[in-house]
Amino acid sequence: MARSVRLTDSKIAGIKPILGDRLEFPDDVVKGLRVRVGSGGTKTFIYRARFGGKPRNFALGQYDAKRFTLANARDLARKMQGDISEGRDPAGQLGRKPGDDGRLKGLVELYFQREVRGRKRTADAIERTFKVDILPTLGERLADTITRADITKLVERVTFKATKETPRQGRMVHQLLSAFFNWALPRLDRLEANPCVGAWRPAVSASRDRVLSQDEIKTLWNAAGDAGEFGKGVRLLILTGQRRSEVLEAKWAEFNVDAKVWTIPAARAKNGKANLVPLSDAALALIASIDRTSKSGFLFPAKGNPSAPMSGFTQLWGKVLKAVEKDLEGPVERFTMHDIRRTLATGLQRLGTRLEVTEAVLNHQSGSRAGIVAVYQRHHFADEKRHALDAWAAELQRIVAGERVGNVVALRG
Repeated sequence: MARSVRLTDSKIAGIKPILGDRLEFPDDVVKGLRVRVGSGGTKTFIYRARFGGKPRNFALGQYDAKRFTLANARDLARKMQGDISEGRDPAGQLGRKPGDDGRLKGLVELYFQREVRGRKRTADAIERTFKVDILPTLGERLADTITRADITKLVERVTFKATKETPRQGRMVHQLLSAFFNWALPRLDRLEANPCVGAWRPAVSASRDRVLSQDEIKTLWNAAGDAGEFGKGVRLLILTGQRRSEVLEAKWAEFNVDAKVWTIPAARAKNGKANLVPLSDAALALIASIDRTSKSGFLFPAKGNPSAPMSGFTQLWGKVLKAVEKDLEGPVERFTMHDIRRTLATGLQRLGTRLEVTEAVLNHQSGSRAGIVAVYQRHHFADEKRHALDAWAAELQRIVAGERVGNVVALRG
C-alpha cells in the first residue's frame, strides 16, 4: 500500500513515469485524493472513496500547471467528500448527472466545458460535428465499452453516407474522437487504450496543385457576376486570395474603406493571427456594390437570417462551376474555392512578387515566415502587400478583358 505524501505542484511536475508501470501517490492533506502517473507520463488526479457500499474511483481531471492544479483537485475532492457524507453521488461534482455517468454524451459535454468552449477557435464546428455525426450513433453508449470496430463503422458511415464520398469529414470525425478519447482515457478505468488507434479512416488526399488558367479565371469572374451576392463573395476571394470562410463570413466592421484596409481578426483567421489585407480599387468598388442590410453585420448574411453568415456554399458553388463549363463549352478539370487562393499566389509569383510577401498576403505561417524567422521578423510587409494586390487587380483586369499585357481596362460589372 502506497504511503501518503505531502504533494505539491512542483513535486507532481517532477514525477518521472516508469515504462510499463502505473504509479499512484496518495495525498496526505485530502484523504482519498491521489495522483496517478501513467507509463506515458500522463498525470491524473483520482478521488477514491466508498459510495453505495462499494469502492469507487472518480477521475477528477488531468494535471495542468495552469488550468487544473493540486489546489483545484483538493477543492473538488473536498466537495465530493461532502456529497458522500450527505448521501449524494459525488459524480455530480464532475458536471454529469448521475444517470449520465459513464455515457459518452455526458463525458462529451464535460469535454466541451473544460477543453473546447472558450479555448478553441473552432469550438462551434467541433460541437456541430459531434452533434451531427457522432452523438446520434454513440451518445448513449458507455464510453468505456466503445471499441475500435465501433469507431471504424462510424467513420465509414460518415465517409460513405452521401451519394458522393466525403473522406474529409470522415477524417475529421476520426480526429475529433481521437482527441476526445485521449482526454477521457484517464477517466475510464476499464478502457485500456484509445479505441481510435488502429481504427479505419480515409487516406489523406494527395496535396492539390490545381491552378486556374487565364481562360478559367476570366470565365469564373464572369460567371460569378451572374451569381448574386454569393458571386460577389467569389469575386472578393479572387481579388484578395483570402480563405473562403474569411471572405464569406466577413463583417462590415472589419473594413476601413478610407484607409483601404480589411482587417481579418485573429479569432477568424485559421492560424490565429490577425491579417491586414490592403484593398485595391477594384476590391473597394466591389464592396461598395454589396447590398448593405442594416439588420446584419455580415457582408453576406444568410437568406432569411441576417444574424448569421451565408451558408449553402456547395450548391451555390456548383451552379457557378456549371456556368463555367457551359461558357468554356466542355468539361473542366474540377477546381475548388481554395484553388482560387493558390491561383492568386501563383499569379503573384509570376508578377515578380517576393515569396515572403506572397505568404504575408495569404497570412501563411509557413515556408519563409516559419520557425525562427516568425519569432524575430516583425515586419508585416504592409506596403509590399498593397503593391502586390494592386498589381494582381491590374492583371485580373487584363485577363478578364482579354487584352494583351499593358492594356488595362475596367473590370466588367
